[in-house]
Amino acid sequence: MIYDCIPFFNELDILKIRLNILDPYVDRFVIEEATTTFSGQPKELCFEQNKEMFKEFLHKITYIVVDENPADVTTHERDVFQKNHLIEGLKDATDEDIIILSDCDEIPSPQALKWVFDNFDPSKVYHLAQDNFYAFFNMLEVSGTLLGTEGEFPEIPKDKRKWLGTKITSISQIPREGIVRLRDLVATTDPRSIRVPEGGWHFGYMGGHHETNAAKRIGVKVKAAAHQEYNDREILAETLDQLILGRDLLGRDAEFVRVEMDDRYPEYLLNHLAEYSFLVMPKITWVKKVLARLDLTVGRFCRKAYHHILRKIRSAK
Repeated sequence: MIYDCIPFFNELDILKIRLNILDPYVDRFVIEEATTTFSGQPKELCFEQNKEMFKEFLHKITYIVVDENPADVTTHERDVFQKNHLIEGLKDATDEDIIILSDCDEIPSPQALKWVFDNFDPSKVYHLAQDNFYAFFNMLEVSGTLLGTEGEFPEIPKDKRKWLGTKITSISQIPREGIVRLRDLVATTDPRSIRVPEGGWHFGYMGGHHETNAAKRIGVKVKAAAHQEYNDREILAETLDQLILGRDLLGRDAEFVRVEMDDRYPEYLLNHLAEYSFLVMPKITWVKKVLARLDLTVGRFCRKAYHHILRKIRSAK
């Protein structure tokens, strides 16, 4: 039995792509969704409300709803608490079964899956090295500085570093602290760890259902996420400008480039690209770059002045 364990927030478009790509390889999809965000705000059950989108897969899906909201915990602790409920979908798993764990937007490549399945050792943990894209399918991070919790394997040079998103292992290797702790408790230096190149795609900040406004896609995710240090009005106002200029949308030290939609992408996505054209960054002209720089200077000044005036008006009332 091959399980694909997926924490779910609102990534309906990405989930549809994932299920179609992985359907030939997976026996059981385990999807966890909570009624609160990591930041503790109430949240609608997005999958439940839209499950007709996935009717051809429902017979293979175990859907786990987390309705508990522990008090006095950090955003990261709530993140771990919710995702650890994925274990409920693995009650019948044995060491002969293969368990895939990744966020919904971390999609393993069929090529990597075939290699792992053919060489599977239940005593190992496989880390799939994935290309990292933000906000659009074709905005690729090339600096090697935006890494997952576990970083990268120490022998990998900086310009070759990838996002180690998807983990594949057996039930015996799940940490006592919970399944999601595979992401940080099994280090790349652990003798159990095996790096799998060409491991797939991390399509970050592309949530929602046909949400064409990139800034809104990013803002919804950041406001709900465990990393509340980026939930800042000015940062969120400038995300798209930063990306157009090849910078990280949250202001971190990273470089992005626009690439063409070619055979580096999954076949299913290329065949259905018209359905997801709003997730493809158009050509970035010099005019777009000039406008982005203006918004990061003049626009930033105007936004700050506007909010300063609003505060003055409110305090005067």
